Amino acid sequence: MSDSEKSESIGFGSSVRGLKWLLRDGSGPVVRSLSQKLAIPEVLASMIYHRGIDNAVDGEHFLSPKIKHAMSDPYMYKDMDKAVNRTIQAIVDHDKIAVFGDYDVDGATSTALLRRVFKKLMIDVITYIPHRLNEGYGLSKKALDVLHERGVNLVITVDCGMLSFEPVEYANSIGIDVIIIDHHLGLNTVPNAVAVVNPNRHDDTSQFKTMAAVGVVFMFVVALRSKLKADGWFKEHNIEEPDLIQYLDIVALGTVCDVMPLQGLNRAFVFQGLKMISKRQNIGIRAVSNVINLSHKVHVYHLGYVIGPRINAGGRIGEGILGSDLLSTDSYDEAYSIALQLEKLNEERKAIESIALEEAMRQVEDKRLYDNTVILVHSEYWHAGILGILASKLKEKYLRPVMAVLVMEEIAKGSARSIAGMNVSKAVERAKANGLLLEGGGHAMAAGFTLNRTRLEEFHEYINLYLANDKETALANATILDIDEIISLGALNTELLTLIERAGPFGQGNPVPRFAICDIVLTYCTIVGGKHILCVVSDGLGHSKSVKCMFFNGVQTKLGQTLLKSTGQKLSLAGTVQPNTFDDTQVSFVIEDAAFK
Repeated sequence: MSDSEKSESIGFGSSVRGLKWLLRDGSGPVVRSLSQKLAIPEVLASMIYHRGIDNAVDGEHFLSPKIKHAMSDPYMYKDMDKAVNRTIQAIVDHDKIAVFGDYDVDGATSTALLRRVFKKLMIDVITYIPHRLNEGYGLSKKALDVLHERGVNLVITVDCGMLSFEPVEYANSIGIDVIIIDHHLGLNTVPNAVAVVNPNRHDDTSQFKTMAAVGVVFMFVVALRSKLKADGWFKEHNIEEPDLIQYLDIVALGTVCDVMPLQGLNRAFVFQGLKMISKRQNIGIRAVSNVINLSHKVHVYHLGYVIGPRINAGGRIGEGILGSDLLSTDSYDEAYSIALQLEKLNEERKAIESIALEEAMRQVEDKRLYDNTVILVHSEYWHAGILGILASKLKEKYLRPVMAVLVMEEIAKGSARSIAGMNVSKAVERAKANGLLLEGGGHAMAAGFTLNRTRLEEFHEYINLYLANDKETALANATILDIDEIISLGALNTELLTLIERAGPFGQGNPVPRFAICDIVLTYCTIVGGKHILCVVSDGLGHSKSVKCMFFNGVQTKLGQTLLKSTGQKLSLAGTVQPNTFDDTQVSFVIEDAAFK
């Protein structure tokens, strides 16, 4: 919620999770105006108003986001012209090109996008994604030696490279040009590459600062196609111009999985990308969907929590190249084989993660680490590929920044995840500048770092002090539960769900609308699937209306245990309205919190 947007506290009892429920200001005149001018119900007008829309023009673009409305000139990025010109020179001179990417979903989609475009241009490229455990993150001398032996003249790095100062100098010394396409925060200087295209470089004045790397790569291929067309290259070589819109499925996947805000161009990417995914044109996405029996409509949730983790599993505990290969292949048999490998790796990842998470939570509770500004957990036995997941899950539980660290013989490697208002990347960068870290960088909400193991405690103390001033405000905001509307049980129907979906896609920066249903009676509550809780609530007035509610992964939580003991009691629930996966004529209410008077 913006600082300027008024809210009021909803005074109807004590939140089980200790959250403060705040009802968003409805601003009646603006909502009524949006409703009339856009010919939409007021409840939908209220939803989009709460997401920053206060006029009809913006409302039209919000409800039907199009790339042409949201996208600006790709050449607004610094060095875009240099990147395009050097790539075209490589194409004309038949240079050997390598695409070098990160091992997460953003890296997989970024490399896959370039591979697919170059394939359409009838150009063979080498793809190199380092092994997380054996090589680590980013460009390296070892990787460059391998590429040099294979005759590579040009390396295009995607989703990495901003801190690769020494590797780029080494590449220059052995006759390899480097183009960096990235989105990570850097320093007040950039590597000595041919081009560094990054909206977050210190001297870039473009407007799209919150794009995933795959979004920046998309801008690059738009510029590349445009220049090739202007040069008459397609006609000269009798090659059809690639239709870049068909690749928005993988752009959407990378954008969602890198947790970029779904606003502006990002939202258009995902809105249009979901349309492409519904057609299952990408053979890799089709194969994954078939392996996991995902036959219904795909939402942002499926990208971030179903498809994404499987692609990520390759980079976390297997071979990072698997995700890129999956999204690049034109062979269904190959895609299905890779999808099966990723499914197996994902199951292994979940087992490894479960054991590590149990140990990490035990550290937090036994040592009262939740009293720190920043929680730091560590072990000599955790898998490096699941550190980010551990940090993320602990952050969600304890509502404060978390660093999960693997301690090795001489060094320690960690991942940090933060909450809004506490910029963990800046903290890591300052620690590195002060000599505490060997490597470090990332985003405001996520960062990675490497240090000598003997300095771990010193580093933790530094981070605690650095972020201490932001703690009070950030933690206060983290305990606020914004409510879009208070609704009755009778309003929980498929018509409301249809309206909600019109305000999507939802994700970071465009949260799914949250509703409160007040003074209802919990008539039934039971455990399903071993870890979820199914509730049935009614209005308690003798009417026949009742609604099924789900609290996922809640059995071991305070809220879950409270619900299981509260049958027959009056309460209020806060949560979201979702499709009923077993009966499409009904909806389900997904519980986030409960309050009792």
